[in-house]
Amino acid sequence: MIIWFDEITPDDGARVGGKAANLGACRRAGLPVPPGFCVSTDVYREATRGLSRVLAADAARGRAATARERILDLPLPDELRTLVAEAYEHLGGGPVAVRSSATAEDLAEASFAGQQDTYLGVTGIDAVLDAMRRCWASLWTDRAVDYRHQQGIEDDGLALAVVVQAMVRADTAGVLFTRNPVTGDDTSMLVSGSYGLGESVVGALVTPDTFTLSRKPVAVLAREIGGKETRIDPMPDGGTVTSVVPAADRARASLADEQLQRLVELGERVEQHYGAGQDIEWAFVGDDLFLLQARPITTSAEALEGHAPVKGRLEHTLRDDIIEHFPAPFPLDLYAVHHVQGVVQDLMGTAGLRAAPVSSLVSGDDEGVIRISVTRPRPTLAMATRFPALLTRGSRHDPAAWPSEVAAYRHQLDKLAERANSCASASDGAVLALVRDALAHVATITTDRFIHYLAPMMTHRNLASWLIALARVKETTPEDLYAGVAHKTAEITAAINGLATTAREAGVASTIVEAPQGSVTTALAATSEGRAFGAVVDGFLADHGARTARLYLPFSNRSWREDPEVFYALLAATLRGVPLEPAHDVDPAQVVEQRLPRALRRRWRANTARLRALHVGREGTVYLIEEFFCVARIGIDELARRLVSRRQLDRADDIRFLYFHEVEAAVADARPRQAVVARRRRRRGAAEAIWWDRGKVADGGHVLQGLPASAGRAVGTVRVIRSPEEFHLLQPGDILVCPYTDPTWTPLFALAGGVVADSGGPLSHAAIVAREYGIPAVLGAGRATALPDGARVVVDGSAGTVTLAADEMRSGSAQSRFADPAAGKLRT
Repeated sequence: MIIWFDEITPDDGARVGGKAANLGACRRAGLPVPPGFCVSTDVYREATRGLSRVLAADAARGRAATARERILDLPLPDELRTLVAEAYEHLGGGPVAVRSSATAEDLAEASFAGQQDTYLGVTGIDAVLDAMRRCWASLWTDRAVDYRHQQGIEDDGLALAVVVQAMVRADTAGVLFTRNPVTGDDTSMLVSGSYGLGESVVGALVTPDTFTLSRKPVAVLAREIGGKETRIDPMPDGGTVTSVVPAADRARASLADEQLQRLVELGERVEQHYGAGQDIEWAFVGDDLFLLQARPITTSAEALEGHAPVKGRLEHTLRDDIIEHFPAPFPLDLYAVHHVQGVVQDLMGTAGLRAAPVSSLVSGDDEGVIRISVTRPRPTLAMATRFPALLTRGSRHDPAAWPSEVAAYRHQLDKLAERANSCASASDGAVLALVRDALAHVATITTDRFIHYLAPMMTHRNLASWLIALARVKETTPEDLYAGVAHKTAEITAAINGLATTAREAGVASTIVEAPQGSVTTALAATSEGRAFGAVVDGFLADHGARTARLYLPFSNRSWREDPEVFYALLAATLRGVPLEPAHDVDPAQVVEQRLPRALRRRWRANTARLRALHVGREGTVYLIEEFFCVARIGIDELARRLVSRRQLDRADDIRFLYFHEVEAAVADARPRQAVVARRRRRRGAAEAIWWDRGKVADGGHVLQGLPASAGRAVGTVRVIRSPEEFHLLQPGDILVCPYTDPTWTPLFALAGGVVADSGGPLSHAAIVAREYGIPAVLGAGRATALPDGARVVVDGSAGTVTLAADEMRSGSAQSRFADPAAGKLRT
């Protein structure tokens, strides 16, 4: 009945199940697996004697809940209780992990992991026996039954073993793929890690650190520092507790280089033992490294491939633009991506270009991995007439009509909001229709944005550029003309600065800055001054709260209004320093006008006025899109609630892992979707790595080359900020290094000494704001976020370079960030 890991033989698979067989094999191979024992399948069969066919019949008739109740009501023989109690005491009698070990689990042809339950931090024999019984019952959950049927596995005759393993109180834990999911080959490995138990990483509950490692020699090819927002730890009396990770720990890497080297060595040992690529769960407790689980990588070769390769500069630019605008979408976000980017593709066709349909340009696979396949748009003969006609259509539109256009759109928004307010009592079809209609309006706004604002802006920008050159004002660009223009993003930034002033005057600034992340609202509510300031913030959010961290990914993000703590993180960053005033004391337009021939000055004034009016519409359409996304999110939240109540999903946010057509199918057929969610959740780290991969980045010694976006030079300390949750880490004068920016990031530019971003270009939002504040910016740098926090760099916004400062070069402390990582030992 009880088989210790060390006693499991290759012939015991049918008795101990896949998980226990793997753990036993690893123990026999001398791998560092924590000790434990297995309650064999013989015990399950003995306990369910006479019930096997009844349970299978329950499942076949859609009565899995009845099958579970039968299992939970089974009496446990005294002999079994005694044997388990003795084994538990021999194991130490402390916290253990109790896991199911199905006979169909961990097979290469059916990734069955996650279909039965796991209980962590179980303490005491009664709790262990209860967890064991629940593991047996989990063989008959709706999701497990559905998954078996999908895989063609019969219910009758199934048996389940249970693993009881000593818990390790992990300092750091995570997942190791011995074959890089970005490249698909065996020359590099991918590690995801975070603090505490590995459940945070495996369950995609945090954004972990991600390291790409070469094997020979062992070297860090890429290092992405994740948010690591929370950690899970076992409690002394049983169970687990979740706590917030301190800001300082979030900002640093969770794994040292020596630990990464040991993980590579462990991965090679496990892979050598099994003779195939492995998906490994690991944990560090102090200096000790433990192997918690190993299974073959079951993802298909196609699922390991990255974006389709690109050749020319245009293709690179198009791909990087998509990466910047849609930073790492979840499967459900793809519905919004197709509506927004689909407009761009359709307009290319309208202009006479042969462009790929959006469904092939950005597509997702069954693993939840979303890829980009860019092809060069090809001109057709029709372009000779269609392109000028499109430009003419845009030029005839008066941008001064924007206020009336906003009013018309808001009328439609109000009608949708009324439907959203009653969607809790609406039918499934009506809620789905709400989401579709909101996204249709987004597509309409996006069309207007491109035809009526962005396309004419390019024409007027080109004219402005020519006139600036004619005036010989080298220090001015057309984007400088937007300085001081009253548009939505500028209005929001000014309002935030006003809130910062109010917070200082009200004496609550220290509360906002010093409160633990995620608890500012609670801290403010504790005092009368705080409550009064909170009411002011509520008014701000009523006017501007639709803004989100990733504006084109509506279903994996929340607006400031929905999650005020995200906004408070931004406000805290504003409060930590004295905001800089915009750099232009004199209107750049006047400088250019004074240097132009008199015959061209009227033309210059008219062009400048039109360009500025177009910019107002450009920024206004962005916020309007966010407002329609808020309505769509209400519908998705309602659908998620229903799918959870119907036991088709375990948690509301699991809906992110379904494509929209799968959501439509789920509300129609009532089948559980936990299996597909579990598979995609586990692959999320790989999906993000694939999205951000831009292929091989050119080696530039101590210099990182990007695109010049805002002139000037600055020397400063690197501060890598990956999301608004990390805004509070930026200190005045830091060099802001980020994967992308959008309007949410604007207030940070008042604190930063310079900006470096993986994506973007001279015409992007980051470039315009950087020039407005007079700070250098280098965009499209590819792998800038691989720079270590604290490195000193020189940012040259005119040349588009980021260079290690002289003291860093002498010490060599950051050399490997730009040097070829395959040329030497493990480097930082």
